[in-house]
Amino acid sequence: MNNTFSFSRLGLLIKKQWFDNSRLYILSALALIGLLTLIFTIWWLANRYDYRFSEASTNIIFLIVLFVSGLVFASTTFGMLGDKAKGIYWLNVPATALEKLVCGFFYSCFVFMILYITSFWLIKHITFFLIELNPKNELIRTTHNDIFERVVKPNLLYTFFALQALFMLGSVYFEKFSFIKTILIILFISFLFVMFCMFLGNNLLPPNFGVKGFSEFRVYDDNYQGTKIYHLASWIGDLIESLAKFIWVPVFLTVAYFRLKEKEI
Repeated sequence: MNNTFSFSRLGLLIKKQWFDNSRLYILSALALIGLLTLIFTIWWLANRYDYRFSEASTNIIFLIVLFVSGLVFASTTFGMLGDKAKGIYWLNVPATALEKLVCGFFYSCFVFMILYITSFWLIKHITFFLIELNPKNELIRTTHNDIFERVVKPNLLYTFFALQALFMLGSVYFEKFSFIKTILIILFISFLFVMFCMFLGNNLLPPNFGVKGFSEFRVYDDNYQGTKIYHLASWIGDLIESLAKFIWVPVFLTVAYFRLKEKEI
């Protein structure tokens, strides 16, 4: 087999993945629709006596279910490696490690996202249709200028894709209970990061130090009356912000790629 990346071989691998796991994907889709139906039913029951239903509150439902279900799904991407027979079969599939990684990312992120958004949109609009059948009910729609829609949701979606890639990496490293183990690793690293920031703030940075964005630093006097402001070039702030948003997916996928290449069962 040629070890160079092949789009035609990738297409065949994606088709094979679907045929091998179509029943699992269909059952997962039905379970997701059932879960969303249950959650929207509870949401309707919680608001039915006020006759006021805010579309903005469904954004929280969208994000919570997206993150929980998506990360669980991503943690099973390479779950076959935890079983010796299935793992040997998967490793013997005539495709490169990169093609297998791209195939896994395709299903864990793009296929899942399309499935989730379609299911959520369907259940939400059916619920809204039933709500509007009662003339007493007031449905408050979300505007496109809503700050959640403009700022919060896009940034959380960047985080979602980064976490998907991280949990895919966890499914390569951990043969059993990869979801739980990945969460524990995240919590441990987060704890170390917080400790490092506290050490940095208490020992290395000047008193009354503050930041604004990625390119402005401030040092206040003891009375917080005077302020020294230090500006970096705006492009530096933009670069740091872009890296903070977009660097994690390629980093995690790169590590997963090299781990797949050396994986032994």
